[in-house]
Amino acid sequence: MKGLRGPVLHLHRWLGLCTAFFLVAAGLTGSLLAFGDTLEAWLAPQLHRSASGVAPLRDPLELHARVARQLAPDAEPALVALRATPGRTLRMPVRPLPDPATGRPRVLDYDEVFVDPATGAIQGRRLNGALRFDAVHIVPLLFRVHCALALPSPWGEGLMGVVALLWALDCLAGAWLTLPTGAAGRRGWWTRWRSAWTLKRGAGSHRRTVDLHRAGGLWLWALLFGLAWSGVMFNLREPVYMPVMRTWLAFDTSYRDVPARAHPLAQPPLDMAAALDVARARMAAFAAQRGLRIGAEELLMYNPARGLYAYWVHSSADLRPDVGNTALLIDAETGAVRGHWLPTGDQPGNTVSNWLGALHMGHVGGWIWRTVLLLAGLAVAVLSGTGVAIWLRKRAARRMARRTGRYTRPPHRDAERHAARRTTDRPPGPA
Repeated sequence: MKGLRGPVLHLHRWLGLCTAFFLVAAGLTGSLLAFGDTLEAWLAPQLHRSASGVAPLRDPLELHARVARQLAPDAEPALVALRATPGRTLRMPVRPLPDPATGRPRVLDYDEVFVDPATGAIQGRRLNGALRFDAVHIVPLLFRVHCALALPSPWGEGLMGVVALLWALDCLAGAWLTLPTGAAGRRGWWTRWRSAWTLKRGAGSHRRTVDLHRAGGLWLWALLFGLAWSGVMFNLREPVYMPVMRTWLAFDTSYRDVPARAHPLAQPPLDMAAALDVARARMAAFAAQRGLRIGAEELLMYNPARGLYAYWVHSSADLRPDVGNTALLIDAETGAVRGHWLPTGDQPGNTVSNWLGALHMGHVGGWIWRTVLLLAGLAVAVLSGTGVAIWLRKRAARRMARRTGRYTRPPHRDAERHAARRTTDRPPGPA
């Protein structure tokens, strides 16, 4: 264990230095995003508060048709909203329609609209993630910085995925470095390790910084490692997360495994109304088979690239109390079920992954867990900052020692053998 301490220390140091800037950015933006919905409603009430108050949702298909007429000929709504929150607008992504002159999708300055659920009127439009610092765009921009450092896709997501992976490795290295070295009984080992969890009283500023970095990392270790590994899941799912997790957990990937078609199916044989009827029947049969209780419907979305409808409902398998995340994929030509998605109660890998995602995004635990995430984001920034401060202090000390001639290089790994040789070769002292 002693022989590994030096290499692990170097690994921890350089991983921390390489990721510090990115983790500070992710931590601070994540703190704000823990209450992102509340922040958005406060900053841009004209988008999120329904002009008709708490009026009920109009018939979903009629509402979809009204929105489509307002967007034509430039775009169409990408989903049918099946449930509304009283007093709130419906947030709908949109798809650009082809330009008859070129046959290519039109270029739009928005990609989502906010709709009054009672009237179908579009209250506002927004380009999600645009580099704009006004009240309408600031929260989506924070999310883009958090996930991809506001860099173009897929490079930004890939970069932050690598950062998350390095952070996860750094968490493991940092925890290992706190373990006491040397042989001792169990009681003595625990006594020595206990000091790593505390802040020493009366210590100087540098000692306090070291203690804060080490003890803070230990107390928050499980939370920080979970955030790091879920970041790998979000941004490096196929190349890293799935191969690692599949070594010990089984997954159902039917929801993701349907490939894209050679040519998009722009006009499916099943229109929205027929697809909704088929999806409801298929979901009822699926729920009976799986022993699920189906609550409110969420949405119906069509994907021309795969020729599939996704039908979402809230069920007893969901983690979130207010948003449904149980889904079926319906073939737009045959009406057959091509895949499903269950937050819990399916394969264990799916359940673990959904819990990781829900905890990372603050979708469970209400305001208490969101407050924990807010503080965790600040803690990530503090731990990264203290790690850099410790390295700068040690580097300054080494430079000063070199200038004054009192610098001593670290001992060679064969220090004992070299020390013995010097002792043997030394001339005898006076009798």
